[in-house]
Amino acid sequence: MVQASGAPKEQAEVVTDVLISGSLRGIDSHGVRILPYFSEKRRTRKMKVLKETRATALLDAGNVWGPVSAERAMRIAMEKAQETGLGSCSVMNGDWITNLFYYSVMAVEKNMIGMVFVRDNPVCAPWGGTVPVTGTDPMSIAIPAGRSDPIVLDFATTIVAQGHVRTLLLDGRPIPEGWLIDRQGSSVHGKTLNLDNVERFWESGGSLLPFGTYKGYGLNLAISVIGGALNMTGTGTRGKGQGVTVFALDVSAYVPLAEFKKEVDRLIREVKSNPVRPGFKEVLLPGELEYRAMARRRKEGIPIDDTSWDEMVARCGAIGVDIQSIMK
Repeated sequence: MVQASGAPKEQAEVVTDVLISGSLRGIDSHGVRILPYFSEKRRTRKMKVLKETRATALLDAGNVWGPVSAERAMRIAMEKAQETGLGSCSVMNGDWITNLFYYSVMAVEKNMIGMVFVRDNPVCAPWGGTVPVTGTDPMSIAIPAGRSDPIVLDFATTIVAQGHVRTLLLDGRPIPEGWLIDRQGSSVHGKTLNLDNVERFWESGGSLLPFGTYKGYGLNLAISVIGGALNMTGTGTRGKGQGVTVFALDVSAYVPLAEFKKEVDRLIREVKSNPVRPGFKEVLLPGELEYRAMARRRKEGIPIDDTSWDEMVARCGAIGVDIQSIMK
């Protein structure tokens, strides 16, 4: 589907791999069900590094698909980290990169710590306000371990990602209280929203709330600057499109890699052996549930709801892709 939109084969493969990786980890809001979005025709230019130093780079994405430019940015950051110990690349004229963990884990696979910060379009009101100014402004940090799976954070700094609202609606589940407010600041929850009116909700100035009250709001605001001001994408309501800044930190530039991984493994054991609080089954690490989902879905397959499947089939027909022959 992605290649049929006009994307070169190697770019289509990157987009597809990012989305499949999201579905395998159980992140259905950022998985294969959004393939129709990446099958739309668009004008693109070649990606170009506009400015760089030994440790930094500014990449003009040329309006290519977001996963393509983010993957390229992390490769640039890793190359620079190999030389200087810490590398960074910021992206302008980009698009939705979907799964942030994909790019931070790229660094982990090279024995580096990977970090990704994204500025997005306004859907979040500042703490105490009612008008959206910042985006979901997500972040990801991935840390290599030794015998254990890496520690992988990937989350929006709003209470949930915008796509997760649609995921709940697709699954027929109600919106929990504390996620959303309307333009007047009143809580929106339960079955007030549905697939028919959710787009009108956003268009009318509906807003997600930051996680962690004022602390999450502060982090959300800081990421808006790191993700948007470092690349001229802009911030707040002035910003246009999704801005991305990635970092790669070479562990061996600081301490011996084996000692670092041994220390991370020790910390993981200490966390996992912690006495379990009433109401909890176990103590989990960031990314642990996703690694379990990946192991399960690699065996059982990726579930897709009927609405998303119908959209994919319809989109294939519209762009001339014979989905029946693919499914044989």
